[in-house]
Amino acid sequence: MVDKQILKLSKLCEHWANHNDSHKESFVKWRDVAKEKSLTSVVENLNNAIEMMDKCTEYLLSAKESINE
Repeated sequence: MVDKQILKLSKLCEHWANHNDSHKESFVKWRDVAKEKSLTSVVENLNNAIEMMDKCTEYLLSAKESINE
């Protein structure tokens, strides 16, 4: 018997990871705008946010993988 909550959690982890990817695309777009405007501090902060978003996505996909083992 499949636990419906665990199945939902697996699907949510994947959904959240995909949602992070769309946010990351926006961060990259606006980071590039900030770069064009020579907003060095903004660029650095957005680069950090991009790195953290990648790490968050990695953790979410790892959680999904653990559920599906």
